[in-house]
Amino acid sequence: MKIKIQKKIKSSKGLLVVPVFKENLKTLPATCPTVVKKFIQQVHKNKDFDTKPCTIASTYALARGLPEKVSVIGAGSNKKFNLRSAKELGGKIGKHAKKIKASQLTILLTPEIIENAQCFLEGILMSQYEVDKMKSKKKKEEEYKLMKLEVVVEKKDKTLSEALEKALIISEGVEYVKDLVNTPSNVIDVAYFEKEARTIARKNKYKLKILRNKELKKLKWGALLAVNQGSKKEANCIALQYDGAKDKKEKPVILIGKGVIFDTGGYNLKPTRHIETMHQDMAGGAVVLGVFEILKKLKIKKNVIGLIPVAENLISASAYRPSDIITSYSGLTIEITNTDAEGRLILADAITYGTKFKPESIITIATLTGAVAVALGDRYSGLIGNDRNLKRALQKAGKKTDDLGWLLPIHRDYKKKINSKVADIRNYDIGTGGYAGASKAAAFLERFVDKNKWCHIDIGGTAFTKDPKEYQTRGATAQGLEMLVKYLQDAK
Repeated sequence: MKIKIQKKIKSSKGLLVVPVFKENLKTLPATCPTVVKKFIQQVHKNKDFDTKPCTIASTYALARGLPEKVSVIGAGSNKKFNLRSAKELGGKIGKHAKKIKASQLTILLTPEIIENAQCFLEGILMSQYEVDKMKSKKKKEEEYKLMKLEVVVEKKDKTLSEALEKALIISEGVEYVKDLVNTPSNVIDVAYFEKEARTIARKNKYKLKILRNKELKKLKWGALLAVNQGSKKEANCIALQYDGAKDKKEKPVILIGKGVIFDTGGYNLKPTRHIETMHQDMAGGAVVLGVFEILKKLKIKKNVIGLIPVAENLISASAYRPSDIITSYSGLTIEITNTDAEGRLILADAITYGTKFKPESIITIATLTGAVAVALGDRYSGLIGNDRNLKRALQKAGKKTDDLGWLLPIHRDYKKKINSKVADIRNYDIGTGGYAGASKAAAFLERFVDKNKWCHIDIGGTAFTKDPKEYQTRGATAQGLEMLVKYLQDAK
């Protein structure tokens, strides 16, 4: 998509959008043509338009030299306008353009929007995502693509250009993650993940290491290998390394994403109403790949290592069973009380591997539990960890990007619940497993982090949606990507 910043309207095609704030109804920007101002006053007088967020009034062929269609959209009160409302407004505009199939879009920006330009543009770009990329043939009326975007401002400045560039990079990263998560498991498999990691490493000159089945067995990654026992395909762990800090010896931030290609639940089989979306159980791993897709483009000044343990949790004669006792890479023995609590197992081995890099901090991200969705719904990811400052920093980053996180506790009693009588620990609390499931899963992970600062992002309720925000579409959300990127940008 071509994006241009203009001082006046130059396009005579497509759609012109004029956002209007309640307080600015009579003082519209100088870039707004007189004929458009008259139209706004008329539709407001006739009560066909008000300035409530995302209300729209449209007209055609208003004047020569203007785009074919003009729409005014309510932006609410400028006193309440913030990063989130900017993103939502951008999403509404983007979906409006998509609905009328406007391949060219011109928008008049007010100072309030310019101040939140990155989030505003992200809303427009992210709203363009389509889930139908695997259709062999599309009907002509279904075909649409936003090809050109012009933003019109009274004064150009470098800050606005940089904000638009960042928005484009982050939106591309979000789309990349969505494509990975939305694509079914007969296409996205272990080999596909490895291929993507190699492509990303080659493009950006990252260091890359792939631990395959033979090496995993030699190193005794017992938890990852146990989860993958039911699959005909071999497990692996991807390790990507980005050296962005001025001091190459600076301790790295370790990002670990769960890469379960498909999760049947194993012998603790998932119910029918959930199993059809279990190709999204690698969303954490996809987010880590997405972060590395854009790290270098954003010139983030941190050393970052990404680890993605990749496996399939299937049912077969060789699949692991409830009551099995396995030995993890750390040496801890684990009693398997639920084969559907597999994500924490593969993350455990990867966490142990991550501690060997002597990290600044460890951040795990996974569709770890359904319990987090019960607790927080589909708007907040769970943030659980052992370091208050790290948790708060991630939560703050999420607020700045509308990639929201909510802090959850790990009570000392929850930690006791994963103790086992027949092994060192168990992977699921049978007795009271229905209570505080997200916190107990995190308590399991905490056993492997040693003395490192650590936080887990549970995207079990947010990675996939049937109730999208204004700038989202049904399916994958790439939740966690923007939070992590903003955290890395802001981290000192």
